[in-house]
Amino acid sequence: MLVSATSAFAADNPLARGIDTVPFKATPTAGAGLTVDGADMPEPRTWQLGALLDVNVGVMAMKLGDQRLGDLLPLRTDLHLLGAYQVHPRIELSADLPFTVLQVSNFKLLGEQGFPQPSPHTAGLGNPRLLARFQLLRVSEFPIASLAAIAELRLPIGDGFSFLADRGVVFAPRLAAERRLGPVRVLANAGWRLRTEPGRFLNLYVGHEFTLAGAAEIDFPDFWKLRQPHVIGELNLSTPAEAPFTFRDAESLKTPLELVIGGRAILSENFALSGGVARGLGFNGYGRETFRVFAAVSWVQAPPEPDTDGDGVPDAIDMCPGQAEQKNGYMEGDGCTDEVPLLDGDNDGVPDSVDACPSQAGPIELDGCPDRDGDQLADGSDQCPDQPGPPELAGCPPPEEEAPVVLESERIRINNQILFTLGKAIIDPVSFGILNGVVKVLKDNPDVGPVLIEGHTDASGPAAFNLELSKRRAQAVEDYLVTKGVNRKRLKSRGYGFSRPIAPNDTPVGRAKNRRTEFRLVDEAEAANGGDGDSSGGKVEPAPSGKPDAAGGKPGTPTKSEPAGKPAAPAKPGAAPPKPEAPKPGAA
Repeated sequence: MLVSATSAFAADNPLARGIDTVPFKATPTAGAGLTVDGADMPEPRTWQLGALLDVNVGVMAMKLGDQRLGDLLPLRTDLHLLGAYQVHPRIELSADLPFTVLQVSNFKLLGEQGFPQPSPHTAGLGNPRLLARFQLLRVSEFPIASLAAIAELRLPIGDGFSFLADRGVVFAPRLAAERRLGPVRVLANAGWRLRTEPGRFLNLYVGHEFTLAGAAEIDFPDFWKLRQPHVIGELNLSTPAEAPFTFRDAESLKTPLELVIGGRAILSENFALSGGVARGLGFNGYGRETFRVFAAVSWVQAPPEPDTDGDGVPDAIDMCPGQAEQKNGYMEGDGCTDEVPLLDGDNDGVPDSVDACPSQAGPIELDGCPDRDGDQLADGSDQCPDQPGPPELAGCPPPEEEAPVVLESERIRINNQILFTLGKAIIDPVSFGILNGVVKVLKDNPDVGPVLIEGHTDASGPAAFNLELSKRRAQAVEDYLVTKGVNRKRLKSRGYGFSRPIAPNDTPVGRAKNRRTEFRLVDEAEAANGGDGDSSGGKVEPAPSGKPDAAGGKPGTPTKSEPAGKPAAPAKPGAAPPKPEAPKPGAA
């Protein structure tokens, strides 16, 4: 910064000051970078609070011609109190309250050049910042990137005399874009800083500015106590609207440029740490500090999950969402009022009072009864307890001459069930063979599809839990087929919970029949709509007992397969269930 004022701005007071010598601020918005804003947003009612310590070295320099004489402001340390609140799925409000806790000045340099000036204060208040972020587009709506608009207002109540704040109101609108590419997240900002009063000190003039910023964030595996750690690199630029991109030989209109390297990690469910270092690029001075280091702590609180009965177990996993759990040390966490059993003779965790097989250990999903062949049909209801088979055949294996997978006109029919770990979405390896058969049919018939993979459960447990479980199981089957070479574009998956039973849920066999996976052939429009175009669910009901079925076979006998590439004749559809969206001394 030269001591003499530039004639172009003679009408303004060259000693007005009102320049914030740290123009690039940490962002208070949630889920953003360090100084760069993002476009994706957290759940409504999510809030966060944080504190950031920001140390800047060499924020305003003095020079004589091309000779650097020293720093007018060698050191500035700021404390920022940051907060954000998500008021709506697409609207966030945030704020930043800055304090300078220590500033070191060296204005004697001006006196030595015959231009004495009063020194700034060693501490003071900066201009508070208020921000509103509006999400315009999500990646699900606009496949290139998420997009948000940000309006920032800086209130002129800080110490502008001490170079801690701008002289007038600053309005800083900008756009933020965000896109994730695997482990890398890319952020970009572009906007303006509009000032009601320009900042002036000697030759330095800070008025309206264009702003640009970019960031890349790379995720890393968890280590030590740090969860979701990632490294962030950022580049910030602001340039005068009067003369953009004045990187060199600009005495009055400067273009601040800064490189930031830092990171962030989660220490606990709510507590996070972040920090970084930065350096101004080019001749150091306004907006191009010699060195910068900052560190922050933050507390993020997501909204509580719904808990109707207030027992501390969210409804999504509460087996009894309308009944508060009794804290008695027995079966804690299921959300139900459980009485401590007096006896559990087989030690299977199922009280004898509700254990259908009190002397034989078995899982609770099978009412405490054993299942020797692992077909998820209790031995007492299984006519072939040592040979796995589907519940439609009372637990007996299908005939050897029957094709395990058959392509029909409306579905891909399988002669056995796809089994999962009880209560989970993990495919039992015993079902890999039949899934491989589905893969072969799809590969042999490349024109078949789309195929809607439907997941269904029995009625044990709450509806929300079963709906989510059926979705995850259908997705697991889709993922398996993709790993075996089936194009994902040919597949869709959807879970229906227990909304589409094919048998009563009051018997073990009926519940086993309802725990099923079906492969239904749908058209493109129905696939795009998640399978809601055909509320029948693609079911094919068996012929009535004692009568030939649609293919003229005996009751309970599977229809023979058609030749490869030719769908079998469709079986008679059952009733459709209801539908479910000269050089002079100066400063720089």
